Amino acid sequence: MTAFNVMNSYRIASALTLTALLAACGSSVPLADTKPEATLPNVLNLAPTPTASLVTGNFYCELSNRVDVANTANGEVKLTWKGRSYPMTTVSTTTGAVRLEDKASGLVWIQIPAKSMLLNSRQGQQLANECKVR
Repeated sequence: MTAFNVMNSYRIASALTLTALLAACGSSVPLADTKPEATLPNVLNLAPTPTASLVTGNFYCELSNRVDVANTANGEVKLTWKGRSYPMTTVSTTTGAVRLEDKASGLVWIQIPAKSMLLNSRQGQQLANECKVR
């Protein structure tokens, strides 16, 4: 019987402690009286930067891959990969890199000054890397 009383007193003490902790978490200050947190200035300034100009031509990549990028007569960009042509749409970036996408196939072409790469966004993999015009 004493073990039963000891267990009950622990349960009651735990319940009272939990109630006191929850009551302490409550605030008596109305929300209208609270001060807003100070905001930090946008140091990074992640607005889109002007995109570098698109380099077109025959790109030779690692593992003997080849990607051809060309402007069409109507101002669109056509990318040829493994014998198939894909119409690419320009996407703005915050880094200034050239980014072209074809939503239908999931292909993404990224150009930076040092190299270019072809990605498959649906499969999450690189198709061609270290692509450079010769």
